[in-house]
Order: sequence, then structure tokens, then C-alpha cells
Amino acid sequence: MEKILKWKKKKMIRVVQFLNQIQAGLGSDERMDIGPQMENGAIGTGMLLRTMLMRQQANIVGTVICGDNYFLQNKESAIKELSDMVKNFKADVVICGPALNHKRFGECCGYFAEYMRDECSIPAFAAMAKESTGTPAFRKRVYIIETPKAGGTGLNSSLRKIAKFAVKLANKDLIGTPSEEGYFSQD
Repeated sequence: MEKILKWKKKKMIRVVQFLNQIQAGLGSDERMDIGPQMENGAIGTGMLLRTMLMRQQANIVGTVICGDNYFLQNKESAIKELSDMVKNFKADVVICGPALNHKRFGECCGYFAEYMRDECSIPAFAAMAKESTGTPAFRKRVYIIETPKAGGTGLNSSLRKIAKFAVKLANKDLIGTPSEEGYFSQD
């Protein structure tokens, strides 16, 4: 008698990443007026993050992008347009950043993570440096994974924490302490 093994295929977690013009590779401060747009798959910093997510049965299915100035000057309409894009990707979780120490982008990440969680019921969190203006403004309101001020030293470690945290949120797993997970204390 032939024995047939049935493999239980695990569902791939669908991740959407929110980036600004700099992190998406579309320009620097001169391009802060870029309106909401989307790309399929991972771009910019998402290329490194995608590799870490794939090891955990997750993938960046899309990236939503907006210039810092455009976002903050048109907050309500920008958030609505970006959230509609996220919904089209059928996201299980949204990663906002990493913003590193891009001050205005940190604020954008905080606002967007809060909106996605509260208004769209899609788990979302931000990633930024302690020095970002978004950190003190949002650390009590949304989870923020700590990153270095700039790329380089410490970024890979932060991206690993971001990937693990995204999977935990998407799976509705118990979230550990700030020191275990790498997020800023919400006290």
C-alpha cells in the first residue's frame, strides 16, 4: 500500500512597506513633494528586508510611497490614498519605514501606522531611530522598532527585528517586552 503524505502548506504573509522618496530611491529633499504611488514587490530598503521576511514565510507584496512634505501637507487625503493602495495589495501587515533619523518621515510613519491599525484594522508598526521626531510623538501610540540613525552599523540587526515583529503582528502572536522585541517602551 502506497503511503501518501500530505504537506500542510503554510500561508505566505503579505507585507506592504511604506517608504518616503529617499528610502524608495526616488530622490532626496528636492523630491519631498511626490504624491502617493505604489510599486509591486520590494524596492529600496525593502530589498534587504524581503530576504529576512522570506525566511519566515512572509513577503513584501507591495510598496507604497509618498514624499514627506506631500504627506504632511495633505495628511488626510494622502493617508486615504495610501491606505486604499495597501488594501489593494491585501496586506496582512504594514511596515512603516525604516525611517531611521529622517525626521519628517518618522512622523509620516507614525501617522500612517496608527491609521492603518485603527481605521483599517490592518496590523501596522513603524521603525525609526531614537533621534527621529516621530519617536517621542508616537512611541506611546504605536509600536516603533528601534533603528540606527542612518544605514550601516546596526541596520541589519534592526531589519531582522522588523521582519520578526511583522510576522508576529500578522499572526496575532503574543508580543514580548520592548527588550525582547526591540521596540521603544510605551510607558
